[in-house]
Formats: sequence, C-alpha cells, structure tokens
Amino acid sequence: MNYSVDEKGLLRGNKIDYVLVDKHSGPFGDKLPDMIVMHYTGGSSVEGAVAHLKNPQVQASAHLVIGQDGRIVQLVEFGNIAWHAGKSSYQNRSGINQYSIGIEMDNAGPMKHVGDEFMSDFGGRYKAAQVVEATHRNESAPRFWHTYTEAQIGCVFAVCTALVAHYGIKHVVGHEEIAPGRKTDPGPAFPLDKLRAYLLEARSEDAPDPFLQSPRAGTVTASSLNFRAAPRANSRQLRDPLPAGTPLQILEERNGWYHVKLEQEGWVKKEHVRVGDA
Repeated sequence: MNYSVDEKGLLRGNKIDYVLVDKHSGPFGDKLPDMIVMHYTGGSSVEGAVAHLKNPQVQASAHLVIGQDGRIVQLVEFGNIAWHAGKSSYQNRSGINQYSIGIEMDNAGPMKHVGDEFMSDFGGRYKAAQVVEATHRNESAPRFWHTYTEAQIGCVFAVCTALVAHYGIKHVVGHEEIAPGRKTDPGPAFPLDKLRAYLLEARSEDAPDPFLQSPRAGTVTASSLNFRAAPRANSRQLRDPLPAGTPLQILEERNGWYHVKLEQEGWVKKEHVRVGDA
C-alpha cells in the first residue's frame, strides 16, 4: 500500500473516496500540522461514520475515516483544521485540533459480554473472534474491545507513513492521551505504541513488519496443549496443559509459536490453535 499527499492536501492512492465537507476552522498555522490523532468511530460502519461527520448539525469532523477493509474516505483537506479532538491537551499545548490531523477508524469500541455474543454501546452484536479482552492504558482492569482488522491496521500504517513524510509529523497520539478520562479511543485493541515507534523512532532494515495485527481470538484444537514460559519445546510449563476448546487471546506470533493470554501470558504451538471463533 502506497499513499501520497498532493498539493491540495488530498490523500492519493487506492480505495479512497472524497466526501469533502466545509466543517473546519480554516488553514493550519505555519509548520503545522505536526501531530496525528487516532480515533475510533464508536459505530457500525464507514457509511454511518461519514454520514454523522458530514451532518451540518454535528459539530465534529475528521480528515479521514478508515474502514475495516482498508477503504478510506477523506472529509477534510489536510491543510485545514478539522474538529476531532474537542477539549484536549498534550505537552503544554491545548486545543489539539489546531495542531493535528484526525484519523477515525471504523471500530465499535468497548463491548459487554451478553450470552454467546458481545454487545457494543450502540447495540451492535459481535462474535468472540471480533473481540479482545485487554486493559486500557488509562484503566486498571481488563474489559472487552472490538478488534481492528489486519487490512485496516496495515492501511493506517501506510497512510500515516505518507503523512509523516509530507508534513514532518512529530507526535502520533490517541484521543485517549489528549483527553484522558473523557475519551478511550482508539483503545487497547489498536497497536498505538507500535505505530508510534514505527513512525517516529529510528528503524533498522531488519525491523519487524510494520503492518501489525491487533490481538486476535483463538481456540485450542489439540486434546491437550502445553502452555510454556517461552517459545521453545524445552521451556518450563506455566500451568496444566490447556484442553481442547480453550479460548485464547493471541498477542503475537514467533517462529511457529503464539504468545497468548488467558489469566496469564505464555506460549503455545501455533499448529494447535485455530484463529477466530470456535
């Protein structure tokens, strides 16, 4: 995926629609924008998010909406100040709209466990494979969150790479970091720290693939699966073997092993885990 920014402040590349709205505060100041703020939409679709953000009665807008399939809709030119951050502050700055590009990702946000499914705040229902249990950076206890897709995350990394190259972006933050206590997006299902490190820290040629997945759901398929402290067959076992059907949260993959989480973290052989809902 390759993207670029043209002289009009429009993103150029594949699968981009333009629904430009006159909901902005005019041009950025000199040497701005120098920040990117990541959001989730808290809704059920790209179409719903775009309809909401282009509604003249809604005092909110964003530069981009990125769908779960990697589709992009641009609503505000990058040269203009969109209304996405609200009351916000970061590193001795307040009113972060005037410094930043706002990217909304199609994602339902926090979930509640209801029977065999999970329910969003707006009543949408989701399968276990679409949900991850994780602890928010501003909270102390885990809860359930809608996952981001691999296509969506890959698209976000590629778009942000283009923005950093064009504008010399210096800060990549979540709404949760500039408005803590008021906002929770993009939440722990999105690899914000990895995005930030990839974009802003020095990288060697052997750096890992930047298009990193959010945590995924998995299910043990073996009758008995060892749960080890490290991704090695001779590593110590952390607990009794996991029976078939045990649900797992997959954090990463390494050399044929999955780093997973139950009530504790450990390693299991990839070949004995099915990714997705049972």
